[in-house]
Amino acid sequence: KPNYLIQFFLFIITANATQLGYDPTVKRRQVSSPDSPDSPPVIAYEYEVEGRRYLTEGGPISETAAYHITSRATRVWLVREIFNRPGDGKHSLSDDYFVLRDAWLYSDAKLESEIRNDIFERLSKIAAEEGKTLADAAKPYFMTFKKDWRVEFDGKRDISFELPLDYSDSSLTGLVPT
Repeated sequence: KPNYLIQFFLFIITANATQLGYDPTVKRRQVSSPDSPDSPPVIAYEYEVEGRRYLTEGGPISETAAYHITSRATRVWLVREIFNRPGDGKHSLSDDYFVLRDAWLYSDAKLESEIRNDIFERLSKIAAEEGKTLADAAKPYFMTFKKDWRVEFDGKRDISFELPLDYSDSSLTGLVPT
């Protein structure tokens, strides 16, 4: 069916940068290694999450799904929070390390923390031992989230794979073969 190809070209022509996959909350940076300041700068990524900034350290922990065209382009990074130093305009990094997972979400996808909370809610109804629920016993085996967040910019949630126009509009009937 040629209409899919035509819709694809119309999408590419009319889509803005964010609809094509550009994420304005991620910036590429050249940083010096804190362990070896004389070495050449390396590439790192700065992620902004609800006003807080995080800098990646080293390569991704995981990016096996990032290169599949039908995947959610998931990458997992080791990061440290960035703090601005007052007065000199420079920044410092937190001593604490965090894991940041970056993935495209479908519009109906639940956040990881919502899935975890659903599991705990179901487990809390099952008694374990000594007055504890199965949820209490399971908590040490689950991640603790500092922040679980859907990217937003221009006041709207970033939703992957959303077409910029309704190509089924009857005014496009002459352009799109059916």
